[in-house]
Amino acid sequence: MRVAGGNQTDEPLSEVLPGILHWSGPHPNHGAVVHSHFLTEQRVAVDPIAVDGIVPALERAGGVEQVLLTNRHHLRGSEDLVAEFGASLRCPRPGLHEFETPESPVVIGYGWGEELAPGVTSHVVDAISPDDGALHIAVGPGALAFADAVVADEQGLGFVPDSLMDDPAGTKAGILGSVRGLLELEFDALLLAHGAPVPAGGRRALASFVESPRTARLG
Repeated sequence: MRVAGGNQTDEPLSEVLPGILHWSGPHPNHGAVVHSHFLTEQRVAVDPIAVDGIVPALERAGGVEQVLLTNRHHLRGSEDLVAEFGASLRCPRPGLHEFETPESPVVIGYGWGEELAPGVTSHVVDAISPDDGALHIAVGPGALAFADAVVADEQGLGFVPDSLMDDPAGTKAGILGSVRGLLELEFDALLLAHGAPVPAGGRRALASFVESPRTARLG
């Protein structure tokens, strides 16, 4: 599989394919590098992490109208974009309980199978948590964005470590069942919250993972 480049020194955004941009940065809680994406036509930021220069870069790219979380844990730097651009903030409806305290940001829930922006449709994965999903993005050859069910290390796609699952065997079986269904969609790129994007060959890589599943090593 072909993997897109990582963070840039001066310009945080790099192109995955026309209409989809990528950036990455260390998560403030655990320090591991996580990944975010911007859909230029839809003006949608997916799981945005805060890094130096990202707000002006996104402004140059057209500004953000909507921030989509693939699950409730990916708030990351979303509040900065909401404040800067007046963007709406959305996450899967089963994860809204994460935002019920008075200090929480205003988050709008979305349902599975819902078109969230032109060409962007949510799909349930569920097994790792009830609000874990994937976004199908009808841009170019198509892209599929995952929350935490599928991640990547230097060896390719994999599950998160067993320590992050309540029932590793059952969770893995559930993920594989969901991913088999997602393989019926039209896409060639993969956008991962934990792992560099795959601009081409993503469907083939995902099918190979289903046939020979493994656990990734996350740093």
